Amino acid sequence: MPAETHGVISLLPALFAIVLTLVSRQVLLSLFTGIWIGATILVGWNPVGGAAYSLQLVIDNVTASFNSKLLLFTFLSGAMLGMIFLSGGMNALAQRIISRIETRKQAELGTSVLGMLIFVDSYASTMITGSVMRPITDKFDISREKLAYLLDSTTSPVVSVAVVSTWVGFEVGLIKEQFTALGIDQSAFVVFLQSIPFRFYSLLAVVLVFILVGMGWNFGPMKRAERRAKEEGKVLGDDADPLIETREEDIETPDYVDSRWWYFAAPIVALVAVTGFGLLYSGGWPTKVPVEALKGAATADSILWGVFSACALLLAILVGHARVELEAVSDAIFEGFKMVMFPVAVLSLAWTIGSVSEALGVGPYVVSVAEGIITPELLPAVVFLAAAIISFSIGTSWGTMGIMFPVAVPLAFNLGAPLPGAIGAILTGSLFGDHCSPISDTTVLS
Repeated sequence: MPAETHGVISLLPALFAIVLTLVSRQVLLSLFTGIWIGATILVGWNPVGGAAYSLQLVIDNVTASFNSKLLLFTFLSGAMLGMIFLSGGMNALAQRIISRIETRKQAELGTSVLGMLIFVDSYASTMITGSVMRPITDKFDISREKLAYLLDSTTSPVVSVAVVSTWVGFEVGLIKEQFTALGIDQSAFVVFLQSIPFRFYSLLAVVLVFILVGMGWNFGPMKRAERRAKEEGKVLGDDADPLIETREEDIETPDYVDSRWWYFAAPIVALVAVTGFGLLYSGGWPTKVPVEALKGAATADSILWGVFSACALLLAILVGHARVELEAVSDAIFEGFKMVMFPVAVLSLAWTIGSVSEALGVGPYVVSVAEGIITPELLPAVVFLAAAIISFSIGTSWGTMGIMFPVAVPLAFNLGAPLPGAIGAILTGSLFGDHCSPISDTTVLS
């Protein structure tokens, strides 16, 4: 942590990033503007020098060993999703579930369970679950409003706490960045696991779905929508204007492929198994007990091994068993890369704005202001509310995490607040916007 701070000026990068995002709704532009402002301050208020330094800071953060591994993990996750879409494995698994649905309540439960089962990526979960279950929910006169709620409450909340997903690299990377800056000698992945029980909003959002479905409860506009669907057979209101009535996927399964459910299950099992083994082995297992091994695990290496193994297995399945041409597989991989370009860009800029804030001494300044005002016990609640407000306003959980981590983690560390609780508050508060902000990409997709 830097010995000096620029005082209130140290807040300018994050503050400008928040305000500009609220006004423009452009997260990447806003984050880079915050980086440029911070770099300009660091080079003596020279805006041209600040621009050049901004680019160098981005390069330094992206090329750092740990960060570059996480970026590669994210790209490989996209490749894996592209090949899974090509295989048709997700749809095959979904059809096995659908064949057992006979009642309205089962249709709602089936939507919820399928949304949770596809925990690798929130976009994939929403697209696949929505596309597969929409004809079924229409059949049982379940309103599209209810379908959207079920999707939005069982995709991002589950993916955000899944130990194997496209989110885990991002979240662990942000934790690792702050631990390095603060000199904290703890495993970022272990603290990530410890934060899961403290993510009350994410966990309760999922629990509430099953309570409402099980009890048959609906409230307010949802109750009116469900009454309309059941009594009039209108899953859409007369004044509804759906963003997309049908969706032609960019990655289509070839007609000659006989999709099997294990095309999806096998690589996911490989991903989880290899990642788990990598975490234990890199931490010193079997000479150390599993708990001790996890503390010293090489997180980035382990998840990289896991996702690479899943991609290799998928490639073998597609070419060897499904007999898909290599050209089609290559196209699917590049389409998968496109899916994760935004997360990669946000992650790169989030790391950079964090390093800028650290260089400006935002941590010591916020701590000095907060001492005597915020207690360690009160900190998680304050952090959660701040993250929820920001994420609802800007519509992106990843952008909110990038803004909150450089401020909240140093504050928690210096106040002596439990880090898992504070980090859990950041991660679950940031999800709030993804879950219900009208400008969130996952909300619109749902």
